[in-house]
Parts: sequence; structure tokens; C-alpha cells
Amino acid sequence: MNHIHTIPVLDALREPGGCAFCVMQQNLEKTSVQFIMSPAYMEDDVRAETNRVGFCARHLAAMYDTQNRLGLALMLHTHLLVLNKDMEKLSKSPRSGSFFGKDASGPVAKLRDHLSQIGKRCYVCERVEATFARYIDTFFHLWGKGGDEAKLIKSQPGYCLPHFIQLLDAAAGFGKGKREKFLADFVHTQQKWMQELADDLEWFTQKFDHRNADLPWNNAKDALVRAVALLGGTS
Repeated sequence: MNHIHTIPVLDALREPGGCAFCVMQQNLEKTSVQFIMSPAYMEDDVRAETNRVGFCARHLAAMYDTQNRLGLALMLHTHLLVLNKDMEKLSKSPRSGSFFGKDASGPVAKLRDHLSQIGKRCYVCERVEATFARYIDTFFHLWGKGGDEAKLIKSQPGYCLPHFIQLLDAAAGFGKGKREKFLADFVHTQQKWMQELADDLEWFTQKFDHRNADLPWNNAKDALVRAVALLGGTS
């Protein structure tokens, strides 16, 4: 396997503290929005896909914030033309049952289901998800081959729970020996990191007691921020 994503994975792993996969995802989100708002939006294959899939609300806002109003207007114009064709088919439906879904197998019901996905599917999301899956493959490749890269991975403090679950899902396909190595290298470290955070969060709450006002914060001052990040509140 040609691991062309080694550099972004290693760069994220070298970022101090927190979840390296959150760093990867943030960088990937940024570059994906930059890609679609670059001249790529004029390419026929890209425009065909954006016309078909559309964008979620979050990425529409990010695209608008790039200030490339002409590029966004051109993309949304052709996307609306596609949607308007679907709406025209719906408006010509001879039976209300087809429109409201009683004829679940009919072509109008299928069009209605397609329209219901607007704002849920997203060209940028799907681009990010596809590349992120390759990042996970690269991550485990680096871990498995040993050397300095594997040491860097083992030095990570832990991962946010949404990304840790993705690692667990990927590890489920390993052989028995590799799964046991995964448990030894990752799960204990993750549990230790989460326990330390729970202890810090407890001290954070106790600092609100006036009797503890003059005691040091230790590592608890940012415990709430880190707890939100652990649970996926930030990416």
C-alpha cells in the first residue's frame, strides 16, 4: 500500500497534547473547503458531484466565509437547477399518495426521499471521510512497522472518544495477535488518560468551594475544556 498520507499523519502526531486525529480532521476540513472553493469547482466531474450531493449547513457556512462569492454562486446555481428538475417532477405528480409517500416504491416517492437528504449529505463531508479513512490506515501502518513512527504513536496521551471508537472499529479487523497488541498499546493508555481527566475535572468542581479557593489548580484549570473535547464537543 502506498501511504501518501504519512506526512499529514505524522505532523498531527507531533502536535502537543490532545487528540491527534482531531488535528488531522481540522486540517482536512480546511483543505477540503479550500479545494472546493479553488478553480476545482469549474471542473466538470467536481461540479457534477456537487450538483448531485450538495452540501451540509456547516460546510456551506465555511464555504461562504472564504469570500469566493462568485465560485459559491456558480456551484449553487447549477445545484439548484438539478433540484428544480426534481421539484418539477414532484409538482406534476398525479396522485397525492405518491407525493406523501404512500406509494413507497413509486418514482415520486424516490424523488421525495432524494430531496429529504438535502443538507444531510455533503460533498465536503464525503471527501473528508474518504481521506480520513486513509489516515487511519496510514496510522496503523506506521504503528505496525515499528521504528520512530511507532514510538511517536505510543507516546500519544490519548484520543477523543469518537476517534478512539474509530480506532477500535479498525482494530476489530486485525488478527488475534495484532488485536492483543492494540489493546496493550492503546487501551491502557486511553484509560489512564481518561482517569486523569476525571480526577482533574473533580478538582475543577471542588475549586468552586470557597475553602479551596487558595489551593493550586494543578492540572484542573482547563479540565472542562478537555472533557468537552474528549466527548467530541470539539474536533
